[in-house]
Amino acid sequence: MIDIAIKNLINSAVSTMIEKTSAVNKMTHLQDKHEVKVHFIPKRYRVFGGLLQSMNIQFGNFIEELMTALIDNETKYEILKEYSGKKSNSFRLSVSNDKRIDEYITRCQTEQNMDLCKEFATLQDDILNDTDSNTNKFKHDIDILFKNTETGTIYYVESKYNDDHDTGKFVDINRKIIKTYAYLAREFDIQNSSDLVPILFFFTNKKMKGNIYIPEQTNILRGRNFFEKFLSVKYSDVDDYLSNLSESDDVVRMFDELYSKVMNS
Repeated sequence: MIDIAIKNLINSAVSTMIEKTSAVNKMTHLQDKHEVKVHFIPKRYRVFGGLLQSMNIQFGNFIEELMTALIDNETKYEILKEYSGKKSNSFRLSVSNDKRIDEYITRCQTEQNMDLCKEFATLQDDILNDTDSNTNKFKHDIDILFKNTETGTIYYVESKYNDDHDTGKFVDINRKIIKTYAYLAREFDIQNSSDLVPILFFFTNKKMKGNIYIPEQTNILRGRNFFEKFLSVKYSDVDDYLSNLSESDDVVRMFDELYSKVMNS
C-alpha cells in the first residue's frame, strides 16, 4: 500500500500542475504565440494542446520529485540534499576526462559488436584513475543523488518518465550521465567504481530501443525493476494510483474546466 504522505504528494502535485497551467498569463502567452501562426488547426485547439504539452513536461519533473520522496521514505537511504534536485550544481571535470568521454561516445556510435559492459566498466576505471589537474568548471543539474547508509554506496539517478526520446536527445542524455558521473567521482573522491553507481531510470517499463552507450544489465532501470531494487512500495501500487487518479472525478472536472476556459476565451 502507498503511504498517505505519498498519496498527498501525488494529489497536491497534480492539482498544482493543472492550476499553474490554467493561469491567465500562461494562456495569454500561448494565445499571442499562436495568433501570428498560420495553421489549419483552430487557434483555441492549438492553445489547449500547448497547455497539455506544458503539463506533460511538468509531469516529468513531478516523477523526479515523487521518486525522491519514495527513496527518502526508505530507512536505509539518505537523499544527498546538497546536490539532489538542484539545477545549478558547480563541478569540475578534468580536460582529459572530458575528451575521454566524448571519444567513448564516438566509439559507441561507430564500432560494431562492442562489448558494452566491458567497455563501460573500463571507462569508469579510467575516469576514476585520471590524474589530470587541468580542469574546467561546469554548472550542472542532478536529478536524484542518494546514499545507502549501510554500505556507503552513492547512487546517481538520471530520471525520465518514458523511453521515447529522439536520437539527438538520446545521445545527449547518455553523454550527460557519464560526464555527471565523472563530476561526482571527483567531488566525492571516489576510488572504486562500486562506490558510485550511475543509473538511467525510466518510470515506465517501456523499452523503445537498445542503449548503445550505457549497459542495460547494470546501469539502466525501468519502472518495476527500480522499485524492486530500492523501494519497499510496489510499482504496481503507484502505477495503479496514478492511473485511477487521472480518471477521478476531481481531476476530470479540473480538465473540463480548463477546456471550457480555453474554448470560451
